[in-house]
Amino acid sequence: MKILAFDTSNKPLSVAVVEDGKVLAHVESSENKTHSVTLLPDIQDSLADASLSVNDIDRIAVADGPGSYTGVRIAVTVAKTLAFTLDKPLVGISSLKLLAADGGDDRFLVPLMDARNDNAYAGVYSNEHERLVNVVEDQHITMTKLLELLQDYDEDQLEFINATQKLTDLIREKYPHAKIISDEDSLPDATKLAKLAEHAEPVKDIDSFVPTYLRLTQAEHDWYAKGHKDDGNISYVEEV
Repeated sequence: MKILAFDTSNKPLSVAVVEDGKVLAHVESSENKTHSVTLLPDIQDSLADASLSVNDIDRIAVADGPGSYTGVRIAVTVAKTLAFTLDKPLVGISSLKLLAADGGDDRFLVPLMDARNDNAYAGVYSNEHERLVNVVEDQHITMTKLLELLQDYDEDQLEFINATQKLTDLIREKYPHAKIISDEDSLPDATKLAKLAEHAEPVKDIDSFVPTYLRLTQAEHDWYAKGHKDDGNISYVEEV
């Protein structure tokens, strides 16, 4: 199976083409440009490096959030467009699950994204039979609540992933012996995204596939404040 995978939910951009576990091409970029400018050229370059056309791809995989609102929207929009136009299966993978793929096999993995003001996007994962299993759902949460939620776990079995210095300081106060991987050492990797997507269930309705933000944007707050309602037929994301 040939998989085109890409992630723009974090600061770096990552694109990969993987066939049956073998990496054919991999592009990572942290240049000071917007992902909207670099994503499509990086996809084209990756396909060229793999000596494939986009029509040769069997599956498209995208990190669907949480993360940068703009970054997540860019990747999901490109993924939906390609999947719909080419009639290819589309798989969305949690951006936190992708970060958890950097963790060890024998620990409870706590991927993090700093959401500022001592808040984070976080979840808890474990490796079971070489598969990442979500044992505490991804959520937007205060660090105080997150660290309290983890108190039933053995501290020596906790591994925090993608922690900024601020989050690291908060974790160390509560769990001084927990393993922590900094945000500089746990960048999203599209090759791992492709691996996660290989056995994942494709989305059933590409048109209704939307990013996972885990909290409302300011624009959504304003939209709902004007009397709009998400009634199951139309949501803010779909309308915009």
